[in-house]
Amino acid sequence: MKRSLVLLAALAVAAQAEVSSVASDTWLQIGDKVGRAGMAAVLLEQQGGIIMTGGANFPNAKPGAKTPAERGAKAYYGDVSFLNLGQGCTTPQAKVVGELPAPIGYAAFAAYGNSMVIAGGCNDGGHVATVTCTELGSEGASTAIWPELPVTVAYPAFAVVGSKLYVMGGQEKADSVTTLSRCFVLDMAAPKEGWKEIARMPEARMLAAAGVVNGRIYVMGGCSLHPDAKGAAERTYLHSVMCYNPESDTWSTVASPMPEPLVGVANPLPSHGGKLYVVAGDPGNYYRASLTGKAPADHPGQNFSVYSFAPGTMQWTKEGANATGVATCPAVQWDDSIYIISGETHPGIRTPLISNIQITK
Repeated sequence: MKRSLVLLAALAVAAQAEVSSVASDTWLQIGDKVGRAGMAAVLLEQQGGIIMTGGANFPNAKPGAKTPAERGAKAYYGDVSFLNLGQGCTTPQAKVVGELPAPIGYAAFAAYGNSMVIAGGCNDGGHVATVTCTELGSEGASTAIWPELPVTVAYPAFAVVGSKLYVMGGQEKADSVTTLSRCFVLDMAAPKEGWKEIARMPEARMLAAAGVVNGRIYVMGGCSLHPDAKGAAERTYLHSVMCYNPESDTWSTVASPMPEPLVGVANPLPSHGGKLYVVAGDPGNYYRASLTGKAPADHPGQNFSVYSFAPGTMQWTKEGANATGVATCPAVQWDDSIYIISGETHPGIRTPLISNIQITK
């Protein structure tokens, strides 16, 4: 299949005259024509494609819906699909290969061998501590139950170092008016050993992004919660960056914050050439304006910008733009390709499109 790349990026010159560029297009879709937010998706390199599941949408929303009443009930999903991107596949399509024991969205997730591990998340029943491992075999996907997280949690940051999955922060319950700073780790090579609690983040948050460079985990953005005058949860959007050292079990605050606050960045953060790539997310301008009654009539949509962060130099660079402005979506990296899977374009509105971002040096 011919892939027509639309160059939406400006060239960004870094401190040592290194030139990088980002090109993005949309040429794939998930199987749900409405699209979903909060999906889980990982690369199964040996299988030559992406396994994806879960997420939520509003299947009965009225056209142009802006209010909860117009959107209708939120639906969560548990179907497991595989998108074959291997050689010889000229027309990639997501095909259903199995079903999770229960629908799930907004969870931590990771690839391990031919499997996808999903930890926490939420569904119609609330926030969960459930952990599953879905393996893709010749006859489809099969799911095993792994040891639960110590607490229920949705919207966490998460990252993998070696065989260890780190789950950091999030929201403990659907009606929580504060966020978590607690963090946990599971060795996916020895899941029966269960989860271990590690040092807490210096700053509690949910819907943050996380990525790994040189064995260090960087957690950035997201939001904290506090009760408003009526006791309901109110967000504070964050742009600070924290670094976790697994060897010493310590956190530090990074001196270079994000260029702008972003919630729901594509997770986990892809890395390339010693940089982390920050794609998608909600900058919160509309939300902040709504708190003061000054929101515009129409939501402007989510973030298109693609930023990179080089921990070695503490430098942020605006690399270009994603083809679609989305939030709360998975990022799946295969070498220098980044796939942004579906996501939310406006409050309550999803897209089925998968953006393909190419990084070149």
